[in-house]
Amino acid sequence: MGCVTYERITKHRRLLVNRINPSRRKRNCRTRELVRLRPDCYVPRREWEKLRAEDRHILRALAVYEGQERTDAVLSHVSAALIHGLPVWDIPLDQVHITRCGVTGARSERTRRVHVTTLAVRHVTTCAGIRVTSAARTVVDIARTVPFEQAIVVGDAAMRSGLVTRDALHEVLSDLGGAHGIGEARKAVKFLSERSESVGESRSRVLFHAFGLHPQSQVRIIDGSGRFIGRVDFLFAPGVIGEFDGLSKYGALLRPGESASDAVVREKLREDALREAGWIVIRWTWADLREPERLIARILEALDRAAKLPPPRGISMVGD
Repeated sequence: MGCVTYERITKHRRLLVNRINPSRRKRNCRTRELVRLRPDCYVPRREWEKLRAEDRHILRALAVYEGQERTDAVLSHVSAALIHGLPVWDIPLDQVHITRCGVTGARSERTRRVHVTTLAVRHVTTCAGIRVTSAARTVVDIARTVPFEQAIVVGDAAMRSGLVTRDALHEVLSDLGGAHGIGEARKAVKFLSERSESVGESRSRVLFHAFGLHPQSQVRIIDGSGRFIGRVDFLFAPGVIGEFDGLSKYGALLRPGESASDAVVREKLREDALREAGWIVIRWTWADLREPERLIARILEALDRAAKLPPPRGISMVGD
C-alpha cells in the first residue's frame, strides 16, 4: 500500500503514443489499432485490453494531466486515490478528476470532471512525479462525493497504510468549512478505522453498523493456558468470532517457503483451536455481503447460541 511507484508510472507512460501523423490517424479510423485517450494521445489497443479498469484509469489520468494547459490543476478524487495506491471499490472510473483553485469553471465531460474549489498548498503533494491532492484531502473529497460504504473502503485503507492520520483528516475538514458534502465526509471520518485489513473487512464493518452491531476488529485470542491462538477479524460478544474470507486472504497469509495449501491447513488448525476453546466461528465471503440479511441472521443466531453456552476459555485482547 502506498504511492504508485515511479516504475509503474514509467511503464504506463511508455504505452502512450503522442502526436501521430495524419496518415496513421486516418489508418486508425479503419483499423482501430489505437485507443484515443485525448486529442493526439493514444495507447495501443492490444495493450489497453490487457489492463485492469484501475490501470486504464491511471493511463487516462496521465494523458489528461500531461495534456492540460493550466499548471495549477492537480489530479484529485478517485484519480488521486489510485495514484496514492488506494483501493477504489465500486467507485466509477469513467471520468478523470481534476481539481483547481477558483470559483468558476467547474464542468463535467464524458471522460473528465473539473472541480473548482478551495485548494490549500498543504492539500497538494507530488506522487510518482504527478501533482495530486494529498492523501488526507483525497479521502475527504471522496467522502464528500461518493456513498458512505465506498468512502469507508478508501479511508480505512489510507488509515491502515499510514498515509493519513485522523488529525490530518480533521484539519482538511476544517479547511473546507461548508463545502458541498462536508457533513457526509465528517460522518465517514468519524467511522474510519486503521484496523480494517481489507476491502471486505471495511464493507463488513459498514454492514454491521447499519444493523446495530459493533464488533471489535483485529482481536488477539489467548486460550485458557495463556497460549496465543491467533488474531481474528471480528469479535462479537459473547463468544462469537467473525472472519471475512476474501479470494486473496490465503495468499496474504503465506509465510516464506509455504504453498497456498500450507496456509489453508494452518488456518484450519487455528480455527479448530478457537472452537476447542469454546468460541463459535462464523465465516463469510464476498457473495454473503450481497445478501446482508442472511449474514446478519447467521450472526444473531450464533450470538443467541453463545449466550446459552459456557463462556470461552481464555481471553481476548484488542491489539497486535
